[in-house]
Amino acid sequence: MHDIQRAPVSKRLFAFLADVILAGLLAAGLFLVLSTVFKTDSYRERYERIKAEYEQKYGVTFDLTNEEYNALGKEAQQNYSDAVDAMNGDAEANEAIRTSYMLSLATLAGGIFVAMLLLEFVVPLIAKDGRTPGKLLFGLGVMRSGRIRISGPVLFVRGIVGKCLFELILPIAILFSVFTGITGPFGLILLGVFAAAEVAVLIRSKGSSMLHDVLADTVVVDWQSQRIFPDAEARDAYDREAENAANENRVYD
Repeated sequence: MHDIQRAPVSKRLFAFLADVILAGLLAAGLFLVLSTVFKTDSYRERYERIKAEYEQKYGVTFDLTNEEYNALGKEAQQNYSDAVDAMNGDAEANEAIRTSYMLSLATLAGGIFVAMLLLEFVVPLIAKDGRTPGKLLFGLGVMRSGRIRISGPVLFVRGIVGKCLFELILPIAILFSVFTGITGPFGLILLGVFAAAEVAVLIRSKGSSMLHDVLADTVVVDWQSQRIFPDAEARDAYDREAENAANENRVYD
């Protein structure tokens, strides 16, 4: 009677993939809307226009490979270096590319956050027992590890703080900072720490829990077979009656 009917790994995986596809489509749409509203592309276009002006002024093409640069004569290499220095020192170009990067990251994070807020908090709150669209589709639910119904604050910690911020937006921000040269190797190390922690939790729970489950003290269960109680008092009362019934060799449901 104390068993927790943990969701099969296969069902949880399929539910996760369904949620990811839906969240990705919603986040992509929101990203396009936010990018249009904040005119993100205009900053990249300004940067490219300034870059083209320096290329024309110095008669060079930026972003040469090492082989292409080494194939230039000494005078051409000096001219190329002067063009790069001039471009790097242009305040307007630096501001444009910096703003482009920041707005791109902000609109991407904003789109992801709103999509996750809807799919991981609003929908499960309405459906009760932490049921996202994917979990609804595959017959899964979420409860506290003590077989108690998940509350709004716990659902927020699990879906928004744990899953959205720590497991999605933060790793994406770190990857973005690595590819743009903001953090360098430190970002990859930090990303590795997050990945190792996630893997450790998965191994320890035999695939039934992730970091957001540990953070919120929740477990994904089979919706049809798991009894979920509204509070600890109701659970304890049921357990006492079930134990008495077992001692008297009678069925209690």
